Parts: sequence; structure tokens; C-alpha cells
Amino acid sequence: MTAPLATRSFRHYYLGQTASAFGDALTPLALAFAVLDLTGSPADLGIVVLSTRVPVIALTLLGGAFGDRFPRRSVMLLADATRSLAHGLTAALLLTGTAHLWTLVALQLVAGTGSALFNPAAMGLVPSLAGKERLQEANSLLSISRSATSIAALGTGGALVATAGPGWAVLVDALTFLVSAAFLRLLPRAVAAERTPRRAGLLASIGEGVREVAGRSWLWIWIVHVALTNLIAVAPVLVLGPYVADERLGGAPAWSAIGIGYAVGGLAGGVVGARWRPARPMVAALAFFLLMAPLPALLAVPAPVWLLVAAAGLAGLQLVVYNVLQTTALQRRLPEEVVARAGSVVMLGALVAAPLGMAMSGPLAAAWGGDTVLALSAGLDVVFTVATLLVPAVWRVRDDLPDATLPELADGAEEAERDGAGTAVSR
Repeated sequence: MTAPLATRSFRHYYLGQTASAFGDALTPLALAFAVLDLTGSPADLGIVVLSTRVPVIALTLLGGAFGDRFPRRSVMLLADATRSLAHGLTAALLLTGTAHLWTLVALQLVAGTGSALFNPAAMGLVPSLAGKERLQEANSLLSISRSATSIAALGTGGALVATAGPGWAVLVDALTFLVSAAFLRLLPRAVAAERTPRRAGLLASIGEGVREVAGRSWLWIWIVHVALTNLIAVAPVLVLGPYVADERLGGAPAWSAIGIGYAVGGLAGGVVGARWRPARPMVAALAFFLLMAPLPALLAVPAPVWLLVAAAGLAGLQLVVYNVLQTTALQRRLPEEVVARAGSVVMLGALVAAPLGMAMSGPLAAAWGGDTVLALSAGLDVVFTVATLLVPAVWRVRDDLPDATLPELADGAEEAERDGAGTAVSR
């Protein structure tokens, strides 16, 4: 399970991302209560949360092209510097009492631009650091790190927001990006240095990434499922959860406790993801996704905090197992030189519906009531997931082959390969 840490380069990357994950867990909670302190409006909170996602959606494909075209370490260093600056300025405004809604939105747009550059490059970098034979363990270790640091960070963040104010929590996040950059600089310059020839421009490179995904039915079905569930399940929780906690559960400490439960569940999910290789990974991932539904359902009541913490634990468990299985499948089955671009297409598809859900959650809550919106969210989550499990292509995705070193077949050749060799090559 810990074998990837024996590789020095992966160990440096892991330490930097652990520090960054600590800060990442602080900022959403801090910003949520900073906005509620400023305006008290769930609609305004939805706007700020939306501003962190819009640049990721608009620029992720470009980030994927950069990640396959330029040294990934350099792209990630630029992204960390951008995010550190944006969060540092946000913290300064909050600490001096000069923050306004529009300044928070503008700075989150800048921070989101950094994430759009960082994430696809990171997806392409991990196989170079850990090796394809240890990808699932490496992805699980990174998930465990994020969950474990979140447990400490959310407790710290809840205390900081309740006592010193949200500005201090955002400042810590700004500093952790500098720590991440310092560890990235320790990586050898030659890491993932090989790139495809630059005969084509950026737009052509993006198009190649789109074609890589379009030719793999298991990937685009996964993308559709994530997009729909982000729209109807994840977005309402992100926007209305802090509002419910502030109005009816006691404020930041309650939402922090729920976040800690989510992180503990994610920690368990990381252990499961490192040690379990299901024969049908897509079926397993979708089945786990059903564990998301109890959280919005219980927030709609709202249930006691201890029960919401347990539901958040189930949601954290499903998220990590789902993401580990999906990310590992992509990194194993695609050529290294297109992983960042194809990964950016998957990220875009997964995120494209989330801003719409965030933008709609506040107005819908105002019109129908937050309890109704959250209850509908839970029910539709189950309906869409079960419907996806009924798609035959989902059941054809198998993990009974060695890590991908053979060229993949076109979708139309899949059945012929199964008949001729006895094993289906899953797209």
C-alpha cells in the first residue's frame, strides 16, 4: 500500500500535496462564513462558490494542453504561485475588514485559474513518479493524505473562523501553496520531460484529447453520470449545507464537524481504494456513489449533527473510492503523452454542470425552501445512479488485464476481441 513512497520523487510530490491539502480544506469553510458574515445571503454564497469553478471549466482544456506540451513541473509551479497570490490577497482583505463580495469573487476567479492549470498536469505527472504498476496505490495515498489532513484542517478552520475570523484560515492556505511549490522544485527537471512533437497548435492538441475520450465509451458515460450528480446532489450540499448549519445547527463548528466526518470517510475510502481491485471497477464505483444520498436527505430535515457527521462519512467514503477507480482507469489505459489532455476533458465534463447547480441552489431554496431542494437532491441522485448502472457498457469495463501496456481497441472491435481471445479489452 505504501510502496510508491519508496520512490524519492513521488515522496517529495506527496509531501507537497499533503501540505497543500491542509490549506485547501480550510478555505471553503472560511469563505462560506466570510460571505455569510458580509451579506447573510445563500445566493451570494452560491456566487462566490461558483467563482471558484468557472475558471476551471473555462480553462481546464487549455490546462490539459499545457500539461502535455510543456514540462508539467513548470506548469504546476506557475499554478501554485497564482493560487498563493490570490488567497494571500483574499486573506489581507478579510483581515483588514475591507473585503467586498466583488473582490472575493474576483480573487477566486484568479485562484480557479491556477487550479485549471494545476490539476490536468498533476494527473499526467503521477504515472511518471509512481509507475503504472503502482498507480492505484499512489492515487489512494494521495486521497488518504487529503482526508487525513482535512480532519486536522477542518477542526482548526472551525476554531479559527469562530474565534479569530476567516481571514487567518485563508492566509494559512496561501502559505501551503508555497510549501507545495518548494517540494515541486525538488523534483528532477527530467520528470515527465518527454512530450509529443509540437507540430500542432494548442487547439489541435485539445482536439486530440477530446478524441481520446470520445473513442472510449466507458469514459464519456462516466462523465455524464458525474455531471448530472454534481448538478443535482453535490452542488446543493455545497451551497445550502453551510446555510443550514449557520441557521439551524449552531454555525461554523457544526459545519466543521460535518466536514471532519466527510474527511474520516475519505480516509477510509483511501484505504479501500489502495487494497481493493474490483473485477468491474465502474460498477463498483457507481454502487459506492449511492452512499452520497443520505447527506442531502438528512440536511433537509435537518437531522442532529452526530447523524449528519455519519452521513458525511459515507459521502466521503464514496467520493474517494469513486475517484480512485476512475483516475486509475484513465491513467492506466491511456498513453502517457495524452493523459493530461484526456484528463482535462474528463475534469471539464465532471465539473461543467456544477456551477449551474450552484447558481440555481440559492434561488431555488428561496422559492421552494432549502429543505425541499435538498430532499429532491437526494432522490434524484439515487435515480440517476441506478439508471447509469443499467447501461450495458458499464458492465463491460473489467480490470482483469495487466496495467495498460497494449493498445486499446476501438469500441466496435471490443466484442470481436472478447470472442477471439476470451477476454474483453475494456474501453
